[in-house]
Amino acid sequence: MSSSTRPQRTIGISLKLYFTPSQTLAYYLKLSPLVELAQAHDIHLFLVPSAVSLPLVLQLNDPTNPNVLPAGSSICSGSTTPGHKTSATLSLGAQDCSSYESGAYTGEVSPLELSLLGCTLVEMGHAERRKLFRESDESVAGKSKAVLRNGMTPLVCIGEKNHGSVQDAVQECQPQITSILDVLETMESSGDIRGGKGTGEIIFAYEPVWAIGQPKPADAKHVVSVVRALREICTRRGRGKEIRFLQLTHYPQLFQEIAPGFKQYPSGSFEYILGTATGIDTTSKNVTIQTSSGATLQQNYTELVIATGSRSSVDIPWKQSLEGTDKTKAVLHEYQERVKSAKHVVVAGAGPTGVETAAELAFEYKGQKEITLVTAGKTVLADLPPSVNKAAENQLKSMGVKVIANTKVTGETNVGGNMELSLSTGETLTTNLYLPTVGVIPNTEFVPSALKNNRGDVVVDGYLKVKGVENIWAVGDVVDVQPSQMAYAAAQSKALSKNLDLVLRGQNPIVYKTDGPPMIAVTLGRSKGTGRMGTWKFPSIIVYFVKGKTLFTEKLPKYVMGTEF
Repeated sequence: MSSSTRPQRTIGISLKLYFTPSQTLAYYLKLSPLVELAQAHDIHLFLVPSAVSLPLVLQLNDPTNPNVLPAGSSICSGSTTPGHKTSATLSLGAQDCSSYESGAYTGEVSPLELSLLGCTLVEMGHAERRKLFRESDESVAGKSKAVLRNGMTPLVCIGEKNHGSVQDAVQECQPQITSILDVLETMESSGDIRGGKGTGEIIFAYEPVWAIGQPKPADAKHVVSVVRALREICTRRGRGKEIRFLQLTHYPQLFQEIAPGFKQYPSGSFEYILGTATGIDTTSKNVTIQTSSGATLQQNYTELVIATGSRSSVDIPWKQSLEGTDKTKAVLHEYQERVKSAKHVVVAGAGPTGVETAAELAFEYKGQKEITLVTAGKTVLADLPPSVNKAAENQLKSMGVKVIANTKVTGETNVGGNMELSLSTGETLTTNLYLPTVGVIPNTEFVPSALKNNRGDVVVDGYLKVKGVENIWAVGDVVDVQPSQMAYAAAQSKALSKNLDLVLRGQNPIVYKTDGPPMIAVTLGRSKGTGRMGTWKFPSIIVYFVKGKTLFTEKLPKYVMGTEF
């Protein structure tokens, strides 16, 4: 695509290794309305699947194949002739390639083959590859040469490692850029770019390496200033027209490995065990653990912290499954598909989870699905002040959610794939999908019953130490002192870590105060919300900015790395 005909803006996504081939194909097919919208607004879209999924998507994307997409579909990127691509709005790219086109290079991905398949761009130089596979500016330049020679566009990732000034960032990124510009100029002078001299195009995707995986991206002013300076470097070399700059954005992850968080500590100072606690012997001070491999081991302790959280009383992914992350992901994906296919959804329970779920569904589908919220209370969020629950109910109704108050779901029966719900009013309600949100269970089966109340919560004192035993602490959803909410779990964790440090240094712990004003924030779709702190009602805009934008997913890396507190 020449600089004179290319769209004004470029948006794309790399799927890394997060999607299976079937998930990738499903994602690709759902891009159709976005492609049409982008085309209308002069936006260039690109998608970069994994190496295994790429050929499958390229086959769907081939306009010469009439058997895979409906006639008239706008999702196409070009012919299978190298160097001859159409001006379609969706480009497909590879996440990496070799600098060699052919030969005895086992496991490498040939740029020639990518071009023959219909690939239009190749990502290279990503910070992950520079770190994990020790890629250098020189090796990335070699790949860009092979990509340009085969009529594709290099998508070169650039960025500085250390957080510093704009000048420092430009100085570190400049060699990453000039090494690629040198390749382009050399190839143009020799006519080595397929399609003829002057057709080469390069995309530089900038993101500071120090910002990757952090709760917040780099400051916009910093990014704009660095890109402006780097663009000026390209312009001074007469390359303003062929070069595009993108800002890379890494969205917060829902799941993140725990083990990497320990790498910052000396290897002898910790032991990470993946398994399930099955018992505690408070006399001998050891915990019985069933490991992920099936083995049973005894772990001795001097001080023990119980922070095993809670789970949903139903097999719906409101909480992590006791069967592990893979099971949680599988159930989550199952319900995502069930939600998509349902025409009518009933959410039972109008506490924070039920209200947020109903509002999110209504916001996402905007009248395409019938959403019903059933509550035993007189209104939604019945335990909160009238100003809060009234605001929530009014917003739900404005979004098309039907609220049935003073009613409980007393039974459920599967009838021909639908759920027939028995209501406390004597009526029945038939729905495609039933989502009960009532009830969580603390994960405390392994804790001696003498240390728990009737509900299964661990009973703690004012210091978050477990009552009736020495050297055991508890925090989060398992304790009996506060509701199971993220804000309280975070405050308890901060207090416990300080108290544990004090005790280990021979000092007295500090009382954890639970008499502060009650606080909760409830999102209502992705633009509004409500809540309260004490008697003060949160303005909707506050809930949106504090919670609604990310649902606190940006805090996950800090929790894993131990830097949140």
